[in-house]
Amino acid sequence: MNFRNVIGQFFNDSYFCGLDIGSRKIKACLFYVRNPQDLDLLAVSELDTKGFQDTSVNDISEFSSAIGSTVDILVKKTQIRFRDVYLSVGGDLVETRPSRAVIPLAERGNKVITLHDIDRVRSQARILGVRLDDDVLHDFVQQFRVDDVNIALNPLGLYGRKLEVESLLAVTNVTRMRNISKAVKQAGFEVNKIFFGAHVLSEALLDKRQRLDGAVLVDLGARSTQVLVYKDGLLKNYVRSDFGGEDMTLRIAQTLGVARDLAEDIKRSYARVSEAKSSFEDEEILIKKEQSFVPVKRLLLNNTIETEVVRLVDLINGALRDAGTSSAFKGGMVMTGGGCLLPGLAERVESACGLSVRLGRPINGLNNAAAFCACTSVAETAYKGSKRYIFDSRKPEDWWQAFRTRLDEICNEYF
Repeated sequence: MNFRNVIGQFFNDSYFCGLDIGSRKIKACLFYVRNPQDLDLLAVSELDTKGFQDTSVNDISEFSSAIGSTVDILVKKTQIRFRDVYLSVGGDLVETRPSRAVIPLAERGNKVITLHDIDRVRSQARILGVRLDDDVLHDFVQQFRVDDVNIALNPLGLYGRKLEVESLLAVTNVTRMRNISKAVKQAGFEVNKIFFGAHVLSEALLDKRQRLDGAVLVDLGARSTQVLVYKDGLLKNYVRSDFGGEDMTLRIAQTLGVARDLAEDIKRSYARVSEAKSSFEDEEILIKKEQSFVPVKRLLLNNTIETEVVRLVDLINGALRDAGTSSAFKGGMVMTGGGCLLPGLAERVESACGLSVRLGRPINGLNNAAAFCACTSVAETAYKGSKRYIFDSRKPEDWWQAFRTRLDEICNEYF
């Protein structure tokens, strides 16, 4: 064990573990903080999801064992022991709903809107938009309105008598999250914080300029697909569909009359998305059925998944259309999730949607980085939210500017 690992035993906040619970796979990663701007990916792991079905824990012992085995792989690979994990949830575990709130700013005249006022109205929208069994993971501001006449993306510093906000809340069921957290604890770890996976993905993969110019994030999971459309720095539309890579696998299994696991292997090894007939589609592949091998044309295999590909393209185009903006999306599109690794899919989506498409950010030493984006992004987001990161990454003049800004707000608030 080297010196870095020994130090890690005593200072666990140098290590950040991301955990992604999927319908088919549980994925985990471990980052080491080298310096405030540099994170080292030490290891990743992936195992089948067990004891978890239809967005709920149905066997806590089996589920806990699957989580423990996945995270223990990281421990064995790195020889580093840690306690906290940061959980990424999405798909069917998250529901979005609109909310709206209005707060008064002044009884007479008007006042300058401060950060405190913005925080108050957003907090009120979160309260009004949830049910008793809901927990808010994140709230996405759609727009602010000042005195019913001024629509603002950022009302800070404006004069007004009342402030209104329209938000999109990402909520999850408290009971489900408690059961998942309990399973993690039974595995020997603690859930430090729960994140909305699609949001941390967009934060990690789309920079500020892309979200301002217009960009799209597509997370293609096993049983659900999430599409997030950004424009002017705000989330303009969020769409989730009960469709994913598993649908392609099941269609292959049905067409070829093979088991699901074999269909998954066939999809990964031979399936390809293409717009025109290619020469290789006349080729034949041999698949094992009972005691013999049966030849199947690759053209049949590709045509089998074509319906699901069209479904995905229609979902993305519908999300763009419903975003309510006709402006060009100069930031392009980022695709993540294991399903996006299907050869030819990114190119097909790029052609059909008219946007430049790239796969999730590559990570050194990780060939299928797009499939692990959910857990790597949540670990990075957890680190960036830590106090130590904020302290280390700010220059002295940044602190002075923040202090002056807050002092100005207090003066405007009370004088």
